Amino acid sequence: MLRLLVAALAALLLAPLPALSQDAKPATPAAPAPAPTPAAPPQPELDAKTKAAIQAAIDKAKEDIRNEVRAELQGAQSAAEFMGTVSEGPKLEFFEVHGYLRVRPELFYELDLGRPADPSGFYVFPLPALGGHTLATANMRFRIEPTLNISEQVRIRSQFDILDNYALGSSASKGYLSSGSPYPVPFWQSTRVLYTNDPTADRAPILPKRVWGEVQTPVGLLSFGRMPNAWGLGILANAGGGIDDDFGDTVDRLQFAVAPVPTPIGNVVFVPMLDFDAEGVLNSNPQQGAGAGQPFDAEQSDDARGYAIKVVRLDTEDELRRKLERGETSVNFGAYYTYRTARWLFPPWYDPTLASGAGGTSNPTDATQWIKRDAYAHVLDLWFRWRAPRLRVEAEFAGIYGNVANPSLDPNVKSLPKLLLRQYGGALQTDYDALPNKFSFGADLGLASGDAAPGFGNVPDRNPGALVQPGDIEGAQWGKNGDRTINNFRFNPAYRVDLVFWREIMGNVTDAWYFRPHLRWDILPGLNFQAAIVYSQAIYASSTPSAETGHPYKPLGFEIDGMLTYGSGDGFTGWLDYGLFQPLSAFNSNAKSNLSRANALRAGLAIKF
Repeated sequence: MLRLLVAALAALLLAPLPALSQDAKPATPAAPAPAPTPAAPPQPELDAKTKAAIQAAIDKAKEDIRNEVRAELQGAQSAAEFMGTVSEGPKLEFFEVHGYLRVRPELFYELDLGRPADPSGFYVFPLPALGGHTLATANMRFRIEPTLNISEQVRIRSQFDILDNYALGSSASKGYLSSGSPYPVPFWQSTRVLYTNDPTADRAPILPKRVWGEVQTPVGLLSFGRMPNAWGLGILANAGGGIDDDFGDTVDRLQFAVAPVPTPIGNVVFVPMLDFDAEGVLNSNPQQGAGAGQPFDAEQSDDARGYAIKVVRLDTEDELRRKLERGETSVNFGAYYTYRTARWLFPPWYDPTLASGAGGTSNPTDATQWIKRDAYAHVLDLWFRWRAPRLRVEAEFAGIYGNVANPSLDPNVKSLPKLLLRQYGGALQTDYDALPNKFSFGADLGLASGDAAPGFGNVPDRNPGALVQPGDIEGAQWGKNGDRTINNFRFNPAYRVDLVFWREIMGNVTDAWYFRPHLRWDILPGLNFQAAIVYSQAIYASSTPSAETGHPYKPLGFEIDGMLTYGSGDGFTGWLDYGLFQPLSAFNSNAKSNLSRANALRAGLAIKF
């Protein structure tokens, strides 16, 4: 208000006084005109300086007022934008729909690295069923993300996938075996009919994945339901919203993003959250039975919960753009903390075969089948981003510290020695625009803590802990020889590093570090080329397949990736990717010393709306 008063006063000082009308008649006869008095000498220099000073004050006041109004309007959305729940302000249209249709042909060659099976009989990557080293297919996905804008402050958002990653040619018709066709070939019938309960499909043809509500209140954004979870670079929590993504975190959550709070370090957003990680045993409606009414929680002490908060200093996209256009820098940072806890577990609820022991049942009222878990974990993730007009530096570091008092999964084994969770991981990304909007380059670095137990730990249930052997590619990271720690941190599978090794062969970055120089060339409007070289190395040589030789090594391999992408600007996108992975000594085996290079060739066709 004070600035407004100053601006108004300055405007009055600058306004010229109205001239007297020459047509107005004098009230008394005109007297002789007095002799003219000498006029004061003009002071144009002083007047110009005064006017310039006043104008500068007005301009500054206007700019301050604009900034305050802009910050107030944008602040209400800044928290939601960072959480990945709102990409733009609410619209007046009642119904909005976004999404995409994509089709992806893929060709894999020698992803098994030409390596024999590990001591437990598993290959680095599944081999073709009838031998050879080539796998080729194509898949599709139709993703629909409708939004119902009940008002400008209230909306319902959702995500549905139709034929999610269905291989082209699968689940297309019942085929000659089940339809009773006399023709002994599957290509005779040309009609393609999608049908339910297809034994060849591993998922339903229509999958409702997320549905949640958002209410914009005067003090913040309230969100509730099954929603995406995103944070920072995405090594811990990643919503997987990219058009070529296959994974993404979904949480059952209640959260409230408080409107930005002014602090000495800038406007800070606080987002407290309650996560329903697992509800445990459920009972059907006691009067009507399963499928009617609503189920209810049979035991509250087996509920797994997460109590979390996000604290972030973040520039909105508009704020970031204006800063960069003015040649300024943007510094953003935040912390994401979660405390997770689970006290009891009823294993037969998740796997009825575990109740097969003496006197065992799947009845939750049988106290002998319960295990006192007493597990907890502290999860802290720190994020930082520094942006200049031509340089970006962004980093994320996460740590997990926890304890599982009794890790037993067998109701007949009531107690095992406790497990310790000590895990950490981090990623750094840099980009430099050498030629703005034309050519850029940078380097990325990542590290995920490891565990000395055999295997990488991305598939811990492949072998029971006591059966994991040196040289196994995967396996539990605890239980063998009294090992009571799980120390390998696993990157979120939606966090992409390369095209072959971490994406396809391993699935997640774990028990390793990598270095990734990369470049991007915008050849023409809408057409760009990206390339990267990735070197990866294990933290513990004992985790690698080479451990079976008795002389384990850490170097995992080099990879060269190239990606050509075209966007028409009106919704169509196409891409062509090729990756070549050269394994190194960490994949040595007793049976074969020469390894093969893994190749992956992909193409994509997509329409976004």
